[in-house]
Amino acid sequence: MNEDHGSTSIVRVFGKLLMLPMTAFVYGIEMLIKTMQGVQQVSNQGMEVMIGSQSRINDLPETRAAPAAPVEQPAPVSGNNIAAPDSSTTEIIFKEEKPLSNNGDHANGRDKDLHDDMLKLVRYKVLFVRREYEYAFPEQEDLVSDNMDGSAFTAWKIAEFIQDLHRQTTRVPLKWKDKNYPPRDFIKDGYLNGIPHEDKKYLRVYFEVLERYPREKFKYEEQQIKVLEDIRDRLGSSDTGTTTPQPSPPSAGTSEPAGTSTGKKK
Repeated sequence: MNEDHGSTSIVRVFGKLLMLPMTAFVYGIEMLIKTMQGVQQVSNQGMEVMIGSQSRINDLPETRAAPAAPVEQPAPVSGNNIAAPDSSTTEIIFKEEKPLSNNGDHANGRDKDLHDDMLKLVRYKVLFVRREYEYAFPEQEDLVSDNMDGSAFTAWKIAEFIQDLHRQTTRVPLKWKDKNYPPRDFIKDGYLNGIPHEDKKYLRVYFEVLERYPREKFKYEEQQIKVLEDIRDRLGSSDTGTTTPQPSPPSAGTSEPAGTSTGKKK
């Protein structure tokens, strides 16, 4: 009995050893099938994300795709404040046009600071910004020694430009001629004689500081000497122009000198 039982156990062991490669092969086939099903599932999910379909193909187990990164709409831009983009979101940033002139020290990367007492070489240009009549008048340069801000400089140059128009030194732009602007009352011999009063609000000034130079110091001593010389000259002229008063003759009631009376007595 023991020999028969031992032989049966040995046969079972050999049988299992013979079935082991087959079992491993079948298990490998099953894993390959599962891998192929996973690849197909991922590809189906990718197609659904692209075309927006919510259906599943081949009755595969439903698996939620990773949520796509939300696309945030850019906040409305106010002034020069623009939000910094986040690395996890995609934003479209619209850069706002910067103003033509302001009081900043370095607006648009250019020097616009007029707040000092140095001699400043300023290049500027008068602009007309009315819609469909936009025009940039010829560029000019000027030396500015006053301490002022951008608004004061803009008002100064606009007023100066309007005064110069009455001198009839600015030709009518060709763009304005084609559109019959301004009215004939403001044109004389092809030169501008002014612009309509209601359109003066469309004038702007673009400017930048090209260079700064130290101003010469006041010569106080020389000025004081000159003032003293002027005072001396005025005093001298007043002395030469006056006459000394003559003594008045004695009146009848006055007594004679002592020497004269003693002579008569003798």
